[in-house]
Amino acid sequence: MARTSRKRQEAPKRPVKIYHVGIYARLSVDGGDRKNESIETQVEIVESYVGRQDDMVIYGIYTDIGKTGTNFEREGFERMMRDVRSRKIDCIVVKDLSRFGRNHIETGNYIEKILPFMGVRFIAVTDNFDSMVLSGQGEAIGVNLKNLINEMYARDISVKVKAGKRAKLEQGSYIGGIPAYGYRAEWVDGKKCLFIEETTSDIVKEIYDLFLSGTGINDIIRWLYENKVARPTEYHKTGQVYCLEEGLQQWSRKTVKQILTNPVYMGCLIQGCTGGKDSRMRRRDEVDPGDWSVKEHTHEAIISEELFQEVAEKFEKSDVHRNRNGDSNRVPLEEDLFKDVLYCGKCGSKMKRITVYKEFKSKDRVRTYSYICPRSDRIDSYKCPGNRITMVVLTEIVKETVRQEFMLSGIRPKDLVEMNNRETEKLKVGWNRQLAAIEKKTEGITKSGSEQYLKYRAGEINVEEFKRMKEENDNKADSLQEEYRTIAEKLRGIEAETIKKNHFLRALVKGRGKGELTAEVVRTLFERIEVYPGKRVEVVFAFRRVDFRCLRSR
Repeated sequence: MARTSRKRQEAPKRPVKIYHVGIYARLSVDGGDRKNESIETQVEIVESYVGRQDDMVIYGIYTDIGKTGTNFEREGFERMMRDVRSRKIDCIVVKDLSRFGRNHIETGNYIEKILPFMGVRFIAVTDNFDSMVLSGQGEAIGVNLKNLINEMYARDISVKVKAGKRAKLEQGSYIGGIPAYGYRAEWVDGKKCLFIEETTSDIVKEIYDLFLSGTGINDIIRWLYENKVARPTEYHKTGQVYCLEEGLQQWSRKTVKQILTNPVYMGCLIQGCTGGKDSRMRRRDEVDPGDWSVKEHTHEAIISEELFQEVAEKFEKSDVHRNRNGDSNRVPLEEDLFKDVLYCGKCGSKMKRITVYKEFKSKDRVRTYSYICPRSDRIDSYKCPGNRITMVVLTEIVKETVRQEFMLSGIRPKDLVEMNNRETEKLKVGWNRQLAAIEKKTEGITKSGSEQYLKYRAGEINVEEFKRMKEENDNKADSLQEEYRTIAEKLRGIEAETIKKNHFLRALVKGRGKGELTAEVVRTLFERIEVYPGKRVEVVFAFRRVDFRCLRSR
């Protein structure tokens, strides 16, 4: 009897692939999640599952608390996907499909296309789903059905939440989060009500008294700081009305003005100023003021209606006086050349522009502009020594800095113009793509309208339905045409701006100093401009000298 070769008997064992697992857990914002779906419970279930697998090790745990499942714009999810793209994770495990997402189209796209393309295994433990062991088309359909049900559930919850909020608004219930400074919120017989806080309400009354006695907002801020009154944000964190430590910060003008103009202090609740979020887009929309929920005498007032109206009239008079004396319509504001690129070199704050209006005996009217550090007028420990520079001086310094940089680098006008033209062409390509997309959408609307008309003539739809569809199509077409006109206007503006920029850059490199410095030129040339005491300016260019060397070598 022939002997069997030992080599044939002992077949080599294949190395077992070890999956590096990313555990993902999510807790929704809609209040519809059951208690057993808390973050801790989800992670525990998945960890238990992974612990029973011989081919899995946990790389990381990614969570999103208070995030909807109807889109994938979530911090924890995006961090996990970054690790997927970095090849740190090749397996994602969730408790069930609804934790991954509730939008059936996007969820299906991830499970069926994106993750398989990236070589990532996907497992939903309680749904018994494993992308590596799909048995066929039937199982894929089952997954899509579950995702669709999850999305329908999210929409249903959204509708119920909105209905619940509307009912609470009608009852005069407070539906906000942290109540206004001076009040606390408590539940009474299933209704959330506002009650006066004695300590902080006294501060509110004092702010109103100071303002009505002629004290300006800046002096009110100083009074609050000298009396060591903690800012509302700090009070809500610590519960301390007064700050006796070194961490005392001054109140902002915005906060003081909000207190002086908030109707809540005269017992009035104005809510529903923003619409709910769409269950898929999760985008908040502004609500027409006529649709706001306004309920009077819902809680005890801190300020009487007469005092509140007196403050409102004082604000109105000051605004009228300011507009009358400012002559802003006669001397309109010029373009802010250094917006978004100018910073204080001492504290790093973005500098703000201020303007002074002057009228001479000759009746000539002018505006002068300066830039200051916003922290220069603070009275707390965050005060900056302060930098201030006029726009005229800053413009000349910047121009001279550019001339010197170009002279040292040997950059030719032709180099700059060519670089500028290339950037312009990139912009034009992007805008032209948008125009083409709009044209395609318009063609689709026209085709849809023709099909609807044929259905109407065939008796498949009645005249009312046809008119409704036609009106919807017309509105969509008008909106697209307006968008098309806006983009076309931008394209024409790009051409004009490019010519202006090229003229300025040529003159600047040649040292003639001619040409007008514009905000567009500043954004093209500079990434950051820092101003230091003594009118010292440092710049970070948006280009590198090597860019021009590469340009020449082509």
